[in-house]
Amino acid sequence: MTQFTYKTDNGLYNVKLLGDQAKTAFNYLAEVEAEVQTLSKRIDVLKAAAKSFHEVVQENLIDSALIDEKAEEEKQES
Repeated sequence: MTQFTYKTDNGLYNVKLLGDQAKTAFNYLAEVEAEVQTLSKRIDVLKAAAKSFHEVVQENLIDSALIDEKAEEEKQES
């Protein structure tokens, strides 16, 4: 059986010996930490995908699609 522990600067605590409120908070904390880890991995995957898509777009840019930014700004001002 796994013994759940909580570590602070004061030492290592056996969660099973803590009060009910602390046990409940510990369980939520473990769930939240796992979700954060999952989301962090997901963000890493999405960042890699975005980088790949940026590269594809940049490799396929053509001069005829280039916009004269100054002319575009002047158009919007009038």
